[in-house]
Amino acid sequence: MYIPDGSVLERYLWDRSKLSVIQGPIGSGTSTCSIQRMWLLANEQLPDFDGVRRTSWLVTRETYPLLRESILRTTWPQWFPEEEWGQMVRTEPMSHMLSKPHWSGDGTTTEARVTFLALEHEEAAERILPSMEITGFFMNEGQFTSLAVVVMLLSRTGRYPAKKDGPGPTWFGGFIDLNAPEEGHWIPYMRGDIPVPPDWPEDMRRQFQKPRDWTFHVQPPGLIEKMVDGRIAYEANPAAENLKWLAEPYLGKIEGWDKGRIDRLVLNKVGLTRRGKPVYPTFLSHDHVLSDDMPAHVGIPIVVGMDFGRDPAACFCQLRGETWHVLSEVIGDNESAERFAPRVARHIAQRYPGFQVDFWGDPRGADGNQATEVTAYDIFHARGMKVLPATNDNNPEMRRSTLERVLNRRYGLQINRTCLTLKMGLAGGYHYRAIKGVNGMFTEKPVKNGYSHIVEALENAVLGGGEGRALIRASNIVPLHVGKAPPRRVQWR
Repeated sequence: MYIPDGSVLERYLWDRSKLSVIQGPIGSGTSTCSIQRMWLLANEQLPDFDGVRRTSWLVTRETYPLLRESILRTTWPQWFPEEEWGQMVRTEPMSHMLSKPHWSGDGTTTEARVTFLALEHEEAAERILPSMEITGFFMNEGQFTSLAVVVMLLSRTGRYPAKKDGPGPTWFGGFIDLNAPEEGHWIPYMRGDIPVPPDWPEDMRRQFQKPRDWTFHVQPPGLIEKMVDGRIAYEANPAAENLKWLAEPYLGKIEGWDKGRIDRLVLNKVGLTRRGKPVYPTFLSHDHVLSDDMPAHVGIPIVVGMDFGRDPAACFCQLRGETWHVLSEVIGDNESAERFAPRVARHIAQRYPGFQVDFWGDPRGADGNQATEVTAYDIFHARGMKVLPATNDNNPEMRRSTLERVLNRRYGLQINRTCLTLKMGLAGGYHYRAIKGVNGMFTEKPVKNGYSHIVEALENAVLGGGEGRALIRASNIVPLHVGKAPPRRVQWR
């Protein structure tokens, strides 16, 4: 007999929303509760005309190896062993037909066809799902899956059993379990943890509005975090769920873990995941990210760092004393300077009217393309935004050492929580890739990806905005802008 060990688990088990999502620490029992919920719903199905309660289910993960190593390795065989429930089909996609007399003893039979399907990305879902007719689905480890895949899965539910054979599906929909996802994932937006950026297009903002028949459940953290003598310490949380089934208590499990891993996998906090070797290993979200957004301070210039190319980025900062505050970001996606410049101008007009604004970019922005001599700098200048190069030679080591100095300074960098791409980039999205087959070795240059551009924009902001001159003075090098006119001040009204 299955009894959920915790009030959140119990609410999730009995929730009959079209989509139910449960987030919990590792070992919190969500996977077991999910497959029990599937069998419970199968038994709630009304019988067809022949007395059989038929349902069809998908259990999904990103790949078949992950399905085999997670659900199919331990959880599924514990509750539905083949010697009792019949043999599984092991070819991909794997499947298991569950059939038992209904527990009411009314003479009907419960029959549930369960298919274990890998859906790695949206393209795979578009290729595979249109041919499927299911009652519902269970998505395991939903922190790795996009909203588009979930929506496509929901579109295939409610199609089995057919109404010509009986009353049709008594319930249909899906349910998802997950550990705390990264910031930027669709679940924190839809749950209301993080506000949707105001400069997103309206159709994109609409996607992240929670539908009325979707429900989100969050379990208590596995441990309680507290400060002891100025240091972070942890103690057992008596409110944590599924504790009686844990082979090892959470305090033993976290030995040797870094704080980011503990935050996401045990404290159940939406967080930032590090990849490869971070370019900025001294960045710590609990030190450098504000819990609430700080508005711009009147009377202090806005310093805008720019990175150009086909995926441009702009980072909006203020230097307050010795602290750089990152207020907002604008991220480009495969767009030219002609399209990006109006977005930056509009962002400034909406967010920082009346402020003095300085623009600093990478020197490549002054390069023309093959078809024309017009540069990104020229395009921004034509719209009243005078961009100056933060360095003469775009030296990446100077940029990184400058930002590293800021990170190492107490309260040197404070980032608004809604600057999602920058936070994820500094936390390891911008990283050195591990060299395959060589343990502990990484590439010499960081990976160019969706996070690198906004991080380089921040580098240009702090370098051009004054930190570069401080670094040069410390190194007894001739200042970069000696003999040059200071940047033109722009007033936005």
